[in-house]
Amino acid sequence: MRIISGVAGGIRLFAPRGASLRPSEDRVKEALFASLGDISGLLVLDLFAGAGSLGLEALSRGAARVVFLEKLPGHIEYIKRNLAGVSKAMSHIHGETDILCADAALCAKLLSAQAGQFDLVLADPPYVTPPGGFGGRELLLQDEFARWCKPGCRLVLEHDKLSAMPYYPASGWRLLKAKHYGRRSLSFLQKNGT
Repeated sequence: MRIISGVAGGIRLFAPRGASLRPSEDRVKEALFASLGDISGLLVLDLFAGAGSLGLEALSRGAARVVFLEKLPGHIEYIKRNLAGVSKAMSHIHGETDILCADAALCAKLLSAQAGQFDLVLADPPYVTPPGGFGGRELLLQDEFARWCKPGCRLVLEHDKLSAMPYYPASGWRLLKAKHYGRRSLSFLQKNGT
């Protein structure tokens, strides 16, 4: 796993071993960012951040600010370690970063001061959500999250290709396009009405 492009391109990233994390493959990450185009100057939220791969890629490509939100403390340590490597490669000249250890279900409450600010949300939740858990489907259906996002906000959701996602009108998120890579799907969405 590495940074694909940008100022820190080629920097190796670290992730915990085992089934607790499913990092985005390099080819999937490359396709994701190629589809987004220029993200320089954007405010980015990396939800279900894991080891921070997507948010760090955004930082390397010129994002003005990246907030990492991950609920597992062990994964937070990997985000910090990877951020240190990316920061060093960028000579410490990059956008602002914040790392929060919390459940993505609480995003709108935890980041209430940033309501209406983020331009882009990158979400890579677990493919299988346990009963009562919070994953991609629940994120799309959470009205509070949709209201919290700014008009025109884009959301890229990685999920299992066989999972039926509740796009508009079932949720406040309109599907712009979807790309499939084996079992993985990337859904590119925009807040409806924008």
